[in-house]
Amino acid sequence: MFRFIESIRLNDGKLGNLDYLRQRMDRAHDEFFPTSPKIDLNGFLNSCPMPSVGLHKVRLVYDSEVQSVQISTYRPKVINKLKIIISDSITYSHKFENRNELEELFLQRTDCEDIIIVKQNKITDTSFANVVFKREGKWFTPQSCLLNGTMRQQLLDQKKIFKEEIGLADLKKFEKVKLINSMLQFDAPEIDVSQIVE
Repeated sequence: MFRFIESIRLNDGKLGNLDYLRQRMDRAHDEFFPTSPKIDLNGFLNSCPMPSVGLHKVRLVYDSEVQSVQISTYRPKVINKLKIIISDSITYSHKFENRNELEELFLQRTDCEDIIIVKQNKITDTSFANVVFKREGKWFTPQSCLLNGTMRQQLLDQKKIFKEEIGLADLKKFEKVKLINSMLQFDAPEIDVSQIVE
């Protein structure tokens, strides 16, 4: 049976992005567990004791039901350099608990802190986040992402970022890149595109 994960940002007692997380959980449910009742995300989270001060990551593991919840203090990973890794076969269309393919690619990062995965010559994601690229003051996210993250979708809906097909050769057209996910919001650090290495 497939199992999935969700990471929820808990900042000073406030849970972030729940509507988008619920939509993603519902999509997984409809595809893999259509005969089971949907998980009541709000009801479940309301039943969990949560810290009221500081930044924390709430990690859910679920299948047709929530299997575990873990709450931990969150400190963002420092990313200075990203390694281009090519994989034309990788798929990660849902937030599966099994991340073996991603982890195998991550091991190829050499002296970089993370990777950017290129599939069929198109930029996709890092090992744990979507990417956005800055050009002339605007931010663009690859049309060909592996997983449409909740923060990515929220920023698209707010028209703070825009989709664009970004090939490997297009990287030189951009000035900066940053990583976004449910824990890393749009104010995540910017990295110079020169720090993306092949």
